[in-house]
Amino acid sequence: MNILITGSSGLIGSKLKTSLQESGHTVFCLLHKTNNSTPEKDLTWSIKNNYVRIDQLAQIDAVVHLAGSNIAKPWTKNHKKSIYESRVNGTELLINHLKSQPNRIKRFISTSAIGYYPNPTTSTCNESATSGKGFLSDVCVDWEKAAQPIQSDQTKLSIVRVGLVLAMEGGLLPVAGLTRKLGIVPNTGSKQNIWSWIHLTDLVEIFKQLATGELKSGTYNAVSPNPCEQGTFAKTLIQATKSKGQRILPLSFTPSVPSALLRMILGERSVLPLTSQHVQNAGLQEQSFKYKYPEIEMALEDLIS
Repeated sequence: MNILITGSSGLIGSKLKTSLQESGHTVFCLLHKTNNSTPEKDLTWSIKNNYVRIDQLAQIDAVVHLAGSNIAKPWTKNHKKSIYESRVNGTELLINHLKSQPNRIKRFISTSAIGYYPNPTTSTCNESATSGKGFLSDVCVDWEKAAQPIQSDQTKLSIVRVGLVLAMEGGLLPVAGLTRKLGIVPNTGSKQNIWSWIHLTDLVEIFKQLATGELKSGTYNAVSPNPCEQGTFAKTLIQATKSKGQRILPLSFTPSVPSALLRMILGERSVLPLTSQHVQNAGLQEQSFKYKYPEIEMALEDLIS
């Protein structure tokens, strides 16, 4: 198959590109046009300049849309605007271009996040749960709405609400594990906060199977079937470090950073380290998706090794 990826240089996109190519698929990468020296001028776009150029569109079977500004950076007024526009305006721009073409793609897979749901929440959220309130929820709601117009008899739409991604190259783990070799993994806020996580390998496989049609199109929560408490994550990370023979101080502990302190330092962005969401993967369970790393112990031992 011929598959187009946006955000191909990111944590998920780079791994997905490799996985698809290793399976014999041809991957096209839609690049942000920054200047006239962009090497692939026929596969470029600019959200700011309302510009898309995909000359090989007639060859493309599926699009995996991953592009979006990093939410981990400080939420200045300008960066919040970038977070929103890179997702919502970018999706609208891409969808409008695809709809204007005589050749329709078979599948469009658009990224979202579990930030769609209330946070924090004490209730369990599956794909039919209502959205939350706040900046991240508002972004996710509008992001998903922007993708809806591509749905048709010719093109099937999938929405992937991504959980907390575990990977050594980026995402949550490098930050959480900065001091693990000292036997210290801090908790942010309450140790009882629920983390709905997913191993990068499983996440990439979800996107891959949606692009190739192995998974039925639809809206999916891309999370492990076994969310865990933050305190459990911290202890398991220390144990995984020890079990892999890595040097670690004999004493270990998991102190808590007060929620009030994080809110004072980070302001609105404190919702990220203080997250607590119990998100279920009902859609993937119905499709009998097979996780390689369904348990937090398995996931962390693999990543630490």
